[in-house]
Amino acid sequence: MSKEYTLADFTDIFDYSTGWFSDSSICSLFYQIFKRFPSMKMVKYKVNQDFLKEIKELYQQDDAFDIFEHIYCNHFENEKEEEEEEEDTSTKELYDCIVICKKNLMIGYFDNCIKIAYSNIDKEEIDRINQICENHKKENEKLNNLFIVTYAHNYFSLKQSQINKPAIQIDRHYNNDFAPVAAEIENFLLEENKSGLIILHGKQGTGKTTYIHHLINLGKKRMIYMSGDLVDKLSDPSFITFIRQQKNSIFIVEDCEELLSSRNGSNRMNAGLVNILNISDGLLSDELCIKFICTFNAPLKDIDEALLRKGRLAARYEFKDLTTDKVNQLIKEEGLDIPQQTQPMTLAEIYNYEGMDFSLGRKRVGF
Repeated sequence: MSKEYTLADFTDIFDYSTGWFSDSSICSLFYQIFKRFPSMKMVKYKVNQDFLKEIKELYQQDDAFDIFEHIYCNHFENEKEEEEEEEDTSTKELYDCIVICKKNLMIGYFDNCIKIAYSNIDKEEIDRINQICENHKKENEKLNNLFIVTYAHNYFSLKQSQINKPAIQIDRHYNNDFAPVAAEIENFLLEENKSGLIILHGKQGTGKTTYIHHLINLGKKRMIYMSGDLVDKLSDPSFITFIRQQKNSIFIVEDCEELLSSRNGSNRMNAGLVNILNISDGLLSDELCIKFICTFNAPLKDIDEALLRKGRLAARYEFKDLTTDKVNQLIKEEGLDIPQQTQPMTLAEIYNYEGMDFSLGRKRVGF
């Protein structure tokens, strides 16, 4: 049974959207309980919940030992293997907790991540806790999968989907000016504890979606996809609660012309756009560390100017037809059954060229 505590101020430690403590509240909670400013150590990898068993064995005899638990649910729909007929839909129980190990020592466990707050505690003891965490280190999830956002009954959930690796080479399938931008994008996506926005736009068939498939298969970060028909749900209050469970992820928002479009004389900004700006470059950016990749086919002039301010975008690129030289180089290097061309073409036009012979088993490329 938890002990009785008197807390002076709930304002900066209680998350009213979840009805529990926030993961950024550990220092403030520590101060209110122990009246000391703590040092903080964050474990750099995720840890399985069973680490608590060793922590309890180590500290539960201490008079100050206490634990506050938060058990809640999120829905994950996991695709089964192809040979299985039905899809498995299950409710995943999630667990967070705050452990008071002893006086001046507290552990916060949120989304499998651990923060240790302490004051006047020997380094050897902190190292022992760190070793317990190491013993229960969570295996990395397979990151070459895409997680698709679904929305039903006023609730967001994730459905896992396997994405095939596209047969593309940046220097071969895109114009020469894209290579440095692609390198900049990939470096940005790999940065830890960083939020931001990437805009990819251009006419259909120029390789935007295929490039995103390429990014997913790099397997470096968790990629979460939102389709165009869910864009209006970005303004839903429950979206903030949902996205706080997806920290350090990359959100792909496709066909989001309406979300990012200019206000056309109106002073009122789209509520979904406000959420994206706050998450990627506003009040929530430091906490969530979420990156957005937004794609659309509209001209850049139709996009809200708030997105184009200097320093707000991590990168942007307009995909265009391959230049004539690049088209002919691609035809030659891949031995495509296409005559030499005299004008630029999209990748879709090249790989779906009328009269192209696919009888040899050459795979169509879905640009």
